[in-house]
Amino acid sequence: MAVPIDQFDKILQVLPAWIRLFAKAHSDTLEEIAIQEGRPPSLWLGDRFVEGEKLVSKGDLENIRSKLKGEFSVEFREDGRAGISGTLHRISAIYDRYGQLIGMTIRLARIVKGLADPIMPFILSGKSLLIIGPPGVGKTTLLRDVIRQLAAVYGPKVVIVDTSNEIGGEGRVPHPVLGAAKRLQVRIPNPALGENHLMMLARTYYEAVANHGPQIIVGDEVSSRDDVAVVETIGRRGVWAVVTVHGRVLEDVIGNPVLHPLIGYPDLEAKRLLGAPVFDMAMEVRGRGLFHLYLSLEEALKEAVQGRRAPYIRIRFRPGMPTEAFLVHPDGREEPYALPPISEEHLRMAAIAEEREKRMYQALQGYREGGREEEAPASLPGPPPPPLPPSSPPLPETRKERVRLFASLLARKEVSESPS
Repeated sequence: MAVPIDQFDKILQVLPAWIRLFAKAHSDTLEEIAIQEGRPPSLWLGDRFVEGEKLVSKGDLENIRSKLKGEFSVEFREDGRAGISGTLHRISAIYDRYGQLIGMTIRLARIVKGLADPIMPFILSGKSLLIIGPPGVGKTTLLRDVIRQLAAVYGPKVVIVDTSNEIGGEGRVPHPVLGAAKRLQVRIPNPALGENHLMMLARTYYEAVANHGPQIIVGDEVSSRDDVAVVETIGRRGVWAVVTVHGRVLEDVIGNPVLHPLIGYPDLEAKRLLGAPVFDMAMEVRGRGLFHLYLSLEEALKEAVQGRRAPYIRIRFRPGMPTEAFLVHPDGREEPYALPPISEEHLRMAAIAEEREKRMYQALQGYREGGREEEAPASLPGPPPPPLPPSSPPLPETRKERVRLFASLLARKEVSESPS
């Protein structure tokens, strides 16, 4: 069963008519549209590409840019990206060496509802999850469905740190599929102040805990020492976390020293863990709808550092078809595995959230048609916002000081939330 492209009409609206017809003809499997001056448009269909018959002109590119600006009040930011607020599609500019627009890459988004169903009973029981996978296999698509279902139960107590607006989409308004969860965007750094993206990412995690009282923190692409230190401290103080990291398999995470604080500081020479991992479970995203789930990350790591394979649950999800699950033993034997069912109460709350999402789609349509978004375009002129809100102290420079700060911050949060 083909999953339709979410809000495909918004992208078709800005394309020249001849490219629009070409894209619509391949919409069932279309993932990306590549448009470059002097070349035919190219469509990536997941495992192959097809090209159009005409060449893209400079006028075609200007036509797309003017429609983005005129119909959606969107212009390309300094990082070369643009997106229509409330959608998940990403439009990235290609410039020549003189800064002139010569092409675009349009990545199209699908929302696969139910993708996280096989693992939600485990997560809803209070287990934190580390999601592992290389780019392009569907980690973020899975993460969105986890957020959708968590937000149906916990609403704004689910706080998302959106590293590059991959989770909630570009623009000021996050996609309705995120429900009542809070989405924090990572601000563009100001090099003149010595800022960089990794510093701003760590500060956003800091703000999430310091200012927004999360019960669950969700993050995409944790990769630097700064954000790893923050996530480690959050996790060790009992805040629920679901985050993604790059890697093909669990052994890739073990081989990345930057990520060692999240997985219990493995000592590869002594073949043991020096501590406990931050996460209860881990899941490798092996392909679209194909997952390897380790119900105990700690046990899986202990086996892996000894050079042994750990048992895992292999899950195959296909839209509109029964989910398959098998317990895979270290010797390769497989046996059917009965995944726990989703509770009736969760299904009821998810249905309520689904109705809320439909209302948000309608409300956002009216919001845009009323022109109110034009008062605050996606790219504002002038100086960048301050690195931290006035209510927050500066972020310490060293990892040791950051860990101490987060520990005291979370301790105060626990005291304030405890019954009197």
